[in-house]
Amino acid sequence: MHDHVGITPTSVSVIGISKPFSCFQYVEEHYYGSAVVGRCFSLARSHGARTLVVESIQGSGIILQENEEILDLYPGYVQGSLKRISFWSSHFQSSSDIDSQADADLIGYAILKYDTVSRIKVDGWHVFESVIKKYDHSHNCIPNQGLYTIRVCEKSFHVMGVLYCQQNSLNKACAHVALRSLLSRIRPDDPISYFDFNTIARKLSHSKWVPSTGLTPIQIRAILDHYSVRYKDIDYEAEEKKNKDVRRDLPYRRFLYAAIESGYGGLLGFSMSGPKAVDSKHILPFYGHTFNKDTWVPDAEKFYFNIGAELRCIPSENWTSSFIGHDDNFGSNFCVPRLYISPDRVQYVVELLKGAAEYDGVKAEVLALYFLYSFQSALNQSLTWVRRLLGSLQRVVLRTVCVTREKYIKHLSEIKDWSDVKEDSAITKTLEHLTSNLFWVIEVSIPQLYPANERKIGEIVLDAEHKIEITPEAHVDNNCFILA
Repeated sequence: MHDHVGITPTSVSVIGISKPFSCFQYVEEHYYGSAVVGRCFSLARSHGARTLVVESIQGSGIILQENEEILDLYPGYVQGSLKRISFWSSHFQSSSDIDSQADADLIGYAILKYDTVSRIKVDGWHVFESVIKKYDHSHNCIPNQGLYTIRVCEKSFHVMGVLYCQQNSLNKACAHVALRSLLSRIRPDDPISYFDFNTIARKLSHSKWVPSTGLTPIQIRAILDHYSVRYKDIDYEAEEKKNKDVRRDLPYRRFLYAAIESGYGGLLGFSMSGPKAVDSKHILPFYGHTFNKDTWVPDAEKFYFNIGAELRCIPSENWTSSFIGHDDNFGSNFCVPRLYISPDRVQYVVELLKGAAEYDGVKAEVLALYFLYSFQSALNQSLTWVRRLLGSLQRVVLRTVCVTREKYIKHLSEIKDWSDVKEDSAITKTLEHLTSNLFWVIEVSIPQLYPANERKIGEIVLDAEHKIEITPEAHVDNNCFILA
């Protein structure tokens, strides 16, 4: 357990928050009506929260480190109150009852921090971090929730979710908190320090750079390199100078979707609009999506995803209604409509890659489509589903995920068709002898089949750890191909 969440409280209050308790009134009275704190209460209420535990704590670990950094940046800084609050679906009345509560009773927690810097008029609360359980809906998909440990009084609890953090405009801006949110799942043993972020960023900055101005793509890359996280990113402003059609050719949502499906998530940076926006920019972390079987877009789009003149597919991303992510200005666990952010506003996208992956999900999908077209003549057309696949080849549906060899073998050994027939065990035995430990799996389906019951006709499996080369002379690096 990290020091900042494991510290023993100096005081504890247990408050019943069942109706007619007003969460709005409580936040107004105790947290100056903070909208982000209010979001924590709103999410907890949606889970049926009945009890609130409020603990006063001392700064420890990365919170103490943050205080020291802010004081160095802004002499005269004072940390005010520091609260650890937790929401419970169970009803109890005393701190002595906490020992009898279970992980299943814990809805989530938040650490709320009050900062004051008089000379720059900073005075208020922010959510240093929080984790609230996922909204319980079958179409809300979060492929890789984190498991977070928190101490309440003298007992440790675990809660599943994705860490949320809010900027304070002092030592952290939106990019800082977005990075910490996603890295917390990838590096769970590391508390992820803003001081470390800023130390790395400062080496790549001019002498007047301060953390409150945010992080540039170069600084974000350096931070990801520091944590040994591989990634594919596109700085659209820079790339547009070389390819004016880059936003059309490499749409940000494709990279974001691949990042989400593979479980590591992605970052999306965009410019704001409006008469007072000037050069204002913002960046958000995304880690989940919603699925809509009735979406109209795949059938209505004219050009789908073009690979050359004749090769086309419909990425399964088209059945995504929203991306799920955090916005540190408003709170955690928001659904952002997939097509809401205009491509011409997007400045930067980052797809975090799993493990030792050498290339991104969009490139894997391109390779898979080439392979699919290249061996179509070898497919057995006496099979009904092969005929259906070939009949829909210009509109084939592809879903791309990155998985470990162990997880894929388990998946392959468990799946079965509607007649309860399983896959040939010889295939799984063969895969066990491969040297690669990471695969890109591109699932192949067709319209009507995929949205109706999320079934697939087959899949193409590529070696994610192979360094591929794609050139105008040799479009496909065949050495990454494992099986179909």
